Amino acid sequence: MGERKGQNKYYPPDFDYRVHKNLNRYHGTHALRERATKIGQGIITIRFEMPFNIWCLGCENHVGMGVRYNAEKKKIGMYHTTPLFEFRMKCHLCDNYYVIRTDPKNFDYELVEGCRRQEKRFDPSEIDNLAPVDRTFNQQLNSNAMFKVEHQQQDLKKSVSAEDQMMKLEFVQDRMRDDFAANQALRRGLKLDKQLHKEAKAGEDAILAKTSLQIHLLPEDPADKRLAKHMLSVTASTSREEQQNVKEDQVVASSIFDKRKKSETSSPPSALKSLRRQLKRSAPSAFPSSHSQMSWVKKPRLQSEILGITLKTHPTASEDSAESATTTESSSENLTTSVSGPLVSYSSSSSDSE
Repeated sequence: MGERKGQNKYYPPDFDYRVHKNLNRYHGTHALRERATKIGQGIITIRFEMPFNIWCLGCENHVGMGVRYNAEKKKIGMYHTTPLFEFRMKCHLCDNYYVIRTDPKNFDYELVEGCRRQEKRFDPSEIDNLAPVDRTFNQQLNSNAMFKVEHQQQDLKKSVSAEDQMMKLEFVQDRMRDDFAANQALRRGLKLDKQLHKEAKAGEDAILAKTSLQIHLLPEDPADKRLAKHMLSVTASTSREEQQNVKEDQVVASSIFDKRKKSETSSPPSALKSLRRQLKRSAPSAFPSSHSQMSWVKKPRLQSEILGITLKTHPTASEDSAESATTTESSSENLTTSVSGPLVSYSSSSSDSE
C-alpha cells in the first residue's frame, strides 16, 4: 500500500535547492497556509475549545464548555520556564471578542476581557474523579523541615502496617503454591456447589409439578419462612358490619336473665359459708345431751348478783324429768329444752327471816 501514497512532489525546472530550500519558499507560501497569515506578528490561528462555561458580555448569552472557535494564539511572556499564551476569538452570536490567557501558576485559565466565568465549583471526590494534584504539599516538604520529619514518621508507620499486610498475602499465596492442591480444592468446591444446585433444582421441579406452575422459583429465605409462619398465626380481620352481626347473634341466642346476678343469689357469700361451718363444728358443745355435760357450762351473771340480792332457786318438774332421763342419750338435733320461770324469793340481809 506504500505506492499509493502521494509522497512524490512536483519540482519545477527552475527550482534550485540551494536557493529555495523547499517548495513553500519557492511558491512564497507558509506550510500552514491561511492559518499563518499573521505569522510575521507572531500570531497563529488554532482551533480553541472552551475549557468551561462562560457568559458573553456583549450579548449576555451562555457559551457552554466544549464549544470550539478559531482563535489567534500568541506568546505574551514566560512563567519561569513555561510560556504564557493568549487566545483571542470572536463570539459566534455577536461581534464581541473573548481574550483568554493561560495561568500555569494556578493550573487554570484567566479571562481577560469579553466574557465572565460561570461559577460552578464542585468537589472532584463527589463525582468519582481524581482530585487535582496538591502542589503545596511538595512545597512544604521542601521548605519546612519539621513538616518533613513528621511526614517521614507517618511514612514509617504506614510501611510497618503495609509490611504486615504483605506478609499475610504472601502466607496466603504460599499455602496455595502447590498447583495440584489448588486445583483439587477448586474442583471440590465446584463439585459441592453443583450437588447443592442439583438438589435445589429437584425440589423446585417437584413443587412446580405439584402446583402445575410454569414460573422460576427463587431460593428459600429464612426471613420468608418467619413471615409465612407469622401470617398463619394471625387471624383474618373482619369488617365492622361482620362484627356487629356476630354481636347481634350472640344477644339473640343468650338468655334474658343475667347469669352473673343468678350466680350471686344462688351461692351464699363467703362470710355466710364460714359462719355455717363454725356452727356445725360447735353444735355438739352448744347443745349438750346430758346433765353432766351441762354442768361445766358457765352461767351468765344476773342483774340480781350485781345488785347484791341472793336468789333461791327451786327445782321444777322439768329439771326432775331431765335428771331421771340421764341414762338415755338423745341426739343434739332431737333435744328439746323447756325453760320455765323458777320460783324465787328475795331475802334482804338487813331484814328478819320469813
